[in-house]
Amino acid sequence: MARGRKRIALDDGDGAPTTRERIVAQSLALFNARGLGRVTTAEIAAASGIREGNLQYHFPRKSGLVEALFADFEAEAEGVAGRMPADPAAPEALLGYQRAWFDLIWRYRCIYRDGIAMVEIAPALRPRIHALRARTQGLARGVFESAVRAGRLRIEPDALGRLIDNAWIVSSHWMSHRLQGGTELTEADLDWGFAQVSDLFAPYLAADRPA
Repeated sequence: MARGRKRIALDDGDGAPTTRERIVAQSLALFNARGLGRVTTAEIAAASGIREGNLQYHFPRKSGLVEALFADFEAEAEGVAGRMPADPAAPEALLGYQRAWFDLIWRYRCIYRDGIAMVEIAPALRPRIHALRARTQGLARGVFESAVRAGRLRIEPDALGRLIDNAWIVSSHWMSHRLQGGTELTEADLDWGFAQVSDLFAPYLAADRPA
């Protein structure tokens, strides 16, 4: 699958990330692998190549680290949600737009998979989560309305609102559904979740334009 996502570099040398950036990046990797509630600050410090005291200088509490990680996600989520396709009528436009969102979900999967643990660790995030959802849904609606104007989507405004809500519900909760059996998530699960959302839009897609 295409990967056009922002990545935080972990190597040293010219232009190397700051210690703070390295801590956040390593935290994301550990949280994704093991869960927000199952990783200690000592383990994060070790993965970042620093002493735990140095980590506490940057993040005195784990809540601050989780908030910093969420801030990175916030910025990327708004960028992805508001990225208007160059040609909204193109057959691949909506597919690429939706795939970019799912790739972002996968890179920050700990936020979706461990949402309850996240707000327990950092309660101040609760209103920010709701506000981000409203902003990104508004941005997504603008993208899909452009597809309607371009003739790519054929759907009434009220139905479009319901479709966006349903797509949001599925994209936010497919991980918990796939984890009911207690297995680890893989990129095959990501493809499964993406297919569920894509199928929601399928009945409203106009036929592909002739070459």
